[in-house]
Amino acid sequence: MSYAIAVPLILVLGYLTFVLLRLGYWGRLSLLASWDNRVDQALEFATRRHGDRELIELTRPLSWSREQHWSAALILRTVRQLSACWSHLGVSAGDRVAIYKANQFDYFLFSVAALRIGAIAVPINGNVAPETAIGYMERMGVKLLVTDTSGWQKLTANGAGSTLFSGLTGTVLTDSNNHLAPKVRSLAVLLLEPLAPVPESPRGAADPLYIVHTSGTTGVPKGVILKQEGIAQSLRSIVLFNPISTRDLACFALPLNHQVSHLYLHGMLMMGIHVILDDKLEARELVSQLHNRKPSVFFGFPITYTRLMESGALDQPLDSVRIWGTTADASHEVQQRAFIAHGSFFTRLGLPWRGSLFVDGLGSSEVGIAALLRITTPWTKHFDRRVGRKTPLGPMIKIADADGVPVEKGQVGRLMIKGKSMFDGYWNAHDVYYASTLDGWWFTGDMVRQGSDGEIVHLDREVDVIHSAAGPVYTLPLEEVVLKQGGVLDTCVFGLRPHPEGPEVPAAVVAPQAGVDLTDAESLRQSLNALLPGHQRLDYLWVIDWAEFPIGATGKTLKRRLRERYNPIVQQSRTVITEAASCESKALESA
Repeated sequence: MSYAIAVPLILVLGYLTFVLLRLGYWGRLSLLASWDNRVDQALEFATRRHGDRELIELTRPLSWSREQHWSAALILRTVRQLSACWSHLGVSAGDRVAIYKANQFDYFLFSVAALRIGAIAVPINGNVAPETAIGYMERMGVKLLVTDTSGWQKLTANGAGSTLFSGLTGTVLTDSNNHLAPKVRSLAVLLLEPLAPVPESPRGAADPLYIVHTSGTTGVPKGVILKQEGIAQSLRSIVLFNPISTRDLACFALPLNHQVSHLYLHGMLMMGIHVILDDKLEARELVSQLHNRKPSVFFGFPITYTRLMESGALDQPLDSVRIWGTTADASHEVQQRAFIAHGSFFTRLGLPWRGSLFVDGLGSSEVGIAALLRITTPWTKHFDRRVGRKTPLGPMIKIADADGVPVEKGQVGRLMIKGKSMFDGYWNAHDVYYASTLDGWWFTGDMVRQGSDGEIVHLDREVDVIHSAAGPVYTLPLEEVVLKQGGVLDTCVFGLRPHPEGPEVPAAVVAPQAGVDLTDAESLRQSLNALLPGHQRLDYLWVIDWAEFPIGATGKTLKRRLRERYNPIVQQSRTVITEAASCESKALESA
């Protein structure tokens, strides 16, 4: 090999080695090679690798612990104490332990303490309505409830007393210094008792570790069973595809009951990533974190990015961030374009280009991990609600018709998945599970198509497709068009029936950006309709404050609530118009 060829080749290989080191690939591959897929022993694995090094930093202490800086070793010691408390209260293998409280890191601690003694963790978002939470816990057969004073007051507001439902044998209050009743105990007091260590209960690959609830966007939340094998596969996936290393400082703004939060907390502890956990999810506080702490990785749900934009985050210097991440629902093009223009992913690799990556995953609790993954850069040209391709080590995917037969490329079909990361059914709802599966393939509820470039385009949730007189209208691409209009902060497109038994027509609600006057809804509707094909044009549009959006416990806008709110309005309006026309006709006949 000549000198002229060898030198450039060595330089290229050297730079690639530097990039792989900088992005932490060697360390992550080493982790994957050495881990035994034991989620129930992940804390021991993390402690052996990282010892007493601080990995989790809380923005405020827990109500029952002054610690704000947590190492894997400290987490392990604390979890063992909590396991002893749960065992002392009668929890044994197979029992369900529910957590319903304020959004804090102890969701993770309480859940892991349960699963390590053979119980099943049931974390519930504290924003779930108390009557819904009680019904859900009863269906899950919860034996022990861990809550705080606020949660307890909500749950007992109807005078239920300490026994909220049959089967509940005890409640633990996290922020009380005294036992309130024989069955309502104080965590602080329990931790002071000289409880003997509890033998851990080894969990097999097929054993359930968690029951997590769905978002409830289509009705009553369902209990998703997550087994150890599925969580382990999902952990391997996030370790593989996230280009992060121990050099990174991450900031997480997530609902900490959520399955993805527990998955990523396990992953960060195993990889040794320092994470700031912001539990309030308040935009101004997050903007302050971005400005003062300068994290290199930021992870939040799509609604968090809307809040950041509303609070002026884009007016701040965001040069520290290499990677923006989100999951659950796909994020919007306007969000991705706005944030990837900032940051330092490329400059940290020695390249003279400003900007960052946006890692966007479309998934659900049932999938275990994002089924589809898309990474956008400042040079990404095509969006149009693209959600990417199959996630590395994620489940198999196919786009099929109602019979499960794959459709032709470019045709609309149902997104179906199958693989090790998948859930193991719905607790006490096998009928719902089997109604949505076919030969082991589970229908996610999403309508999609594959684009000419091979990427999947997300069109709608099946329950939200507008069944118009001209055929199906898919709401998600329409929302992308609305969001690109100047002054629009958020939108939701949904179907309405002007006649109760007639076809649906497209409608939208729009929330304006702060300080923007969008009071002329009709002009906005006409401007949008000029951009849309005839059958997709909006028949109705309302400009409302963002606070009026019916946002569920997990941050998703509930389209069924909008249909319930506006259908009576348009039907009443149509009735009035019809009656007026009838009166006018009779008057003309009399004349």
